Amino acid sequence: MKQSRLKPHLGIFFIIAVLLPSILLSIIAIRSLSREEAFIEKRMHDTLLAEVTHALAVIAGELDVIEKELNSSVGYLKLDEPDYSLGQWKRKNSLIDVPFLVSASGEILYPRYDVNLDKVEKNFLDWNKQFFSDEVKIPVYENIAVAYKDEIAKEEKTPSYLFSESWVRDKKAEGSNYTPYQESADVASEEYQSQQAITSLEQNAPLRQKIYDQAKQTGRGIALRKVQVNEKAENTSVTSQQESIFISESLSFSQIISKSNSGIIPRSINDSLKLIFWKKIEGERVIGCVINQSKLKNRIIGLLPQIYSSARIITVLDESGKPIIVPKGTGVRNWQLPFAAKEISSILPHWEVAAYLTNPRMVKIEAGMAMIIMWALIMILFISISIGGFLVLRSLRSEMALAKQKTTFVANVSHELKTPLTSIRIFAEMLKERRVADETKKEKYLDMMVSETDRLARLINNVLDFSRMEQDKKQYTFKKENIVALCRELIEGQRLRLENNGFVVNFITDSNEIIAEIDAEAIKQALINLLSNAEKYSDGGKNIDLEIMHDQLNVYIQVKDKGKGVPAKEAQKIFKEFYRVDDSLTSRVKGTGLGLTIASRIAKDHKGDIVYKAREGGGSIFTLILPEKTGG
Repeated sequence: MKQSRLKPHLGIFFIIAVLLPSILLSIIAIRSLSREEAFIEKRMHDTLLAEVTHALAVIAGELDVIEKELNSSVGYLKLDEPDYSLGQWKRKNSLIDVPFLVSASGEILYPRYDVNLDKVEKNFLDWNKQFFSDEVKIPVYENIAVAYKDEIAKEEKTPSYLFSESWVRDKKAEGSNYTPYQESADVASEEYQSQQAITSLEQNAPLRQKIYDQAKQTGRGIALRKVQVNEKAENTSVTSQQESIFISESLSFSQIISKSNSGIIPRSINDSLKLIFWKKIEGERVIGCVINQSKLKNRIIGLLPQIYSSARIITVLDESGKPIIVPKGTGVRNWQLPFAAKEISSILPHWEVAAYLTNPRMVKIEAGMAMIIMWALIMILFISISIGGFLVLRSLRSEMALAKQKTTFVANVSHELKTPLTSIRIFAEMLKERRVADETKKEKYLDMMVSETDRLARLINNVLDFSRMEQDKKQYTFKKENIVALCRELIEGQRLRLENNGFVVNFITDSNEIIAEIDAEAIKQALINLLSNAEKYSDGGKNIDLEIMHDQLNVYIQVKDKGKGVPAKEAQKIFKEFYRVDDSLTSRVKGTGLGLTIASRIAKDHKGDIVYKAREGGGSIFTLILPEKTGG
């Protein structure tokens, strides 16, 4: 039988339905791998940024607490004796470095040059005398989003008046009926409005640039941050030095204190940040102090979460970009290049909460592991899909071939049944009508009728036996039999028919008795199928040998012919059901393709086998192997 080939359209279907999706899926996965490091870096950055934001909020809250503490402590001072009272104030509060008292005209009443001063107090007077008297101006900082919240609200299409306190008061005065939206406005405040502006500015890069440009045009001071930060693009991470979110405006002392009754003023002196607390008191005088930098840092450090972990380091950088605390075991690193950082407050300009990866290569390591896993999954997926598709197509191909074989089998069986029936009918009609007078011819016709009947019975038995074997319903009756006697009886029964067809039949044995436990009828059927196969395929040399050999383990029954043999590439397939080297209806040699299959199955059911090999000089040798004395 010619091997069934896959039709072209099924091959195209395989490529479209299996290979192309697999390749596309692999390409998509590979492209995602190229962005894996950026994804991991962004995920880590977002996680650390959330931790930084929380720490920042806690520190900003602590600055408010410090201002309230100092503000509250001023109320207990008796300023009729400022030298004593302010000295006591400093001794009772560790946050106070240098207390001071300033008159309404800006004259420093305490400390004074005419008393014994320590170095710190003298420096204070030298640095601040002109400032308190409005002779110099200093930069005062404000969040750019807060300073330009109205412009941001306008750009974001959110009318700022909806969140203003004056609007809420006006609506209350009018006695308007509030909607749920207006109720939310009722509790809104300047703080909420400022927070909305900050959020908009952080999330909208074009808007942020536009607001910075406006600030520069109005003469506001814009400084660069002390650190470099990672700006996240779609697939990349760019390190750059950004502009500070706190812009400055130069104001005199009187301008600063005109906006409220108390506060904290940051002032940079010799590149060192000094925080000056102030509060207005009776007589338009101002009392205050320079906040102790060391105590302030200690309070901030106490607010930080766990500074060091196996994954990250978190600390606070001062105005010079140096950490106020360095965890042990961090090694040498560039503190100006944090993984995530945020500026703290306008009170602490250039101070930032910064987070660092404990291992700077953590992103690459994690991305590398993810890439290895992803590559492995991609390869497994691609191989699985390819193998699965190949197996499905091979199964489809096998089913197509089997369907074709079954169709051919039905046609061949019909043809095989029709041929002997036709012969029997012709001979029977001739004998019935007495058209044959010669007794010798009558005998020959009767022999041929018997032979065709045997052929018909063998064909039907093969089909029935194959059906039983397929359903595992074939039953055997095992008995100890003399293999030599069984084969001799079988060959003698076939000799006359074979010799009439021109065959030379030889029976060869090296023993007269070889005992094996077998089903005699099943073994006869297997041997008849082998003899029939030898008969059908013996074109030129009409010679059939049946030879019996044995050793201590097995019996070997060989059926040899001198026919055309089996092509080498077909030798492994001839025992498959329905398989024939040429299964077309036009083939000269007819058959069902079940003879060798049934013979092989019978041999295996007897714990034996049938093997084929080419005969030297041409022809075939089929060897039926049976265990000798099976079952004891």
